[in-house]
Amino acid sequence: MSSLENRISENIYFTDIFRRLGCSKVCSKFKLEDEQWDYLSKRGFDTILLEGRSLIVKIFSEELKTHSCKLAPVQTHPIFTALHATGTCCRSSLQKWHKIPKDKELKEKDIFYILLVVKEWIIRQEKPNHLIKSEKSQLSLFCS
Repeated sequence: MSSLENRISENIYFTDIFRRLGCSKVCSKFKLEDEQWDYLSKRGFDTILLEGRSLIVKIFSEELKTHSCKLAPVQTHPIFTALHATGTCCRSSLQKWHKIPKDKELKEKDIFYILLVVKEWIIRQEKPNHLIKSEKSQLSLFCS
């Protein structure tokens, strides 16, 4: 399968999962706040995803088998908000929305999958105007 076919397949899957999540009263209420956008713009997307990987591993570690999404702080890190918005915040949600069994230990591919969904959700969010303007000015520095 070519990379174009993989991307088309991902888009079809993401369209379906985000359509379903959009119908959820709980998941659809989450959005990134200005402070989280500022944090994301200062730290950079790659750094946020690396931090996200560490947070996911910590949340779903063996010693936290009883993890509940009610225990995960939502307002602090953009990844926490994204986890709640994408139905990847706890084992029950992972099973309900993504068909990842509750009693199965998360493998590296599962963590990668969660990060892919979170990344796609963040990309699909509407950025505040002040960040869009600063991105354009930064882009012009590289295009001259």
